[in-house]
Amino acid sequence: MSRASRTYGDRGATRRFDGLDVETPVAGCYRIRLGRDTVAIGVRLWFGAPLDPVTGEELDRSHRWQAQADDGEILDFERVWPACARDPITEADFKARCARRAWARENAPDSAYAERGRKVDRLSRSEPLPF
Repeated sequence: MSRASRTYGDRGATRRFDGLDVETPVAGCYRIRLGRDTVAIGVRLWFGAPLDPVTGEELDRSHRWQAQADDGEILDFERVWPACARDPITEADFKARCARRAWARENAPDSAYAERGRKVDRLSRSEPLPF
């Protein structure tokens, strides 16, 4: 018994890949963990005019891909894409994460939910319950 002869570089064969194209960002809301043992944050991605870091208004500049964390800070787009692409969330979930962060900043400033990148200490009394 012999194998059928086939050139491995043959373009006649059809290949299908239903995975993620990391070269083409997709606008929307995502969840990402920026460090080990940190709280997962919500990230909103969009293509548009950049925002003024002080006032939050759109600037008259060329449009580009941008990322915004659930605390309102603008993130480096290359830091979050394509790492966040595997975990999309809804707009409602993103808004809930924004509200949780605002609540934690006011009521539990020592918790990991109050500050992006802070490590979670599950034994601390200042950490709100995760549910």
